[in-house]
This record gives sequence, structure tokens and C-alpha cells, in this order.
Amino acid sequence: MAIPWVAKQMEEKLGFLPYQGTLNIIVDSPEIQQSLKIHGGDRLRSEAEGFCDALIFRGMIAATYECGVVLPLVPNYDECLLEILAAVHLKDSLGLKDGDDITLELYL
Repeated sequence: MAIPWVAKQMEEKLGFLPYQGTLNIIVDSPEIQQSLKIHGGDRLRSEAEGFCDALIFRGMIAATYECGVVLPLVPNYDECLLEILAAVHLKDSLGLKDGDDITLELYL
């Protein structure tokens, strides 16, 4: 999120300037990510060589913070991984430790 064109597109698509980092969560089934890709979302368009496009979905995490989910469109990306963005450092703000469960609501 420290790359200016990435931050700009994220702010335009999510309605907030993301904290410079993601909260990575593991989901139980690859079908969740597969379903998101089929549904489609806003698209982050790469503006530089060596970067990839990504799908972006809006949501709410822990019924507390607006967030975005970023799915990089690269081969062999872990299908059970979701990268979560918010305006705050989520791990600290929610008091999360590695392995904690978290509720994520997506707006499709």
C-alpha cells in the first residue's frame, strides 16, 4: 500500500486510505476465493511492470471496521488466503493474535 498508484486506486475503490499492510487470514475452503473470483469485484489495474492486477471487494471485519479484500490475480496464489485492508492496523486495533478466529462480511 506504500506504492502511490496502488494507494490511490484502493482509496477510490474502497472509500478509505488503507493502512500500509494487510491482515492475512486463512479460510477453510478454497471455494470461497474461487466464488469471489467468479463473482468479480472492482479491479486494481497494474500501472507498473512487475505488478499484477487484483480483484477488490468491500466488506466489514469483526463488525467494527470497513475493509477491503484483495485477491491478486497471479498463478498459484494460495486459494485459502484472503488479504484484508482497512484504514487501521487491524491486528493491533482488534487485539488479534496469530490463529484467532475473525468474522468477515463481504458486500457483493
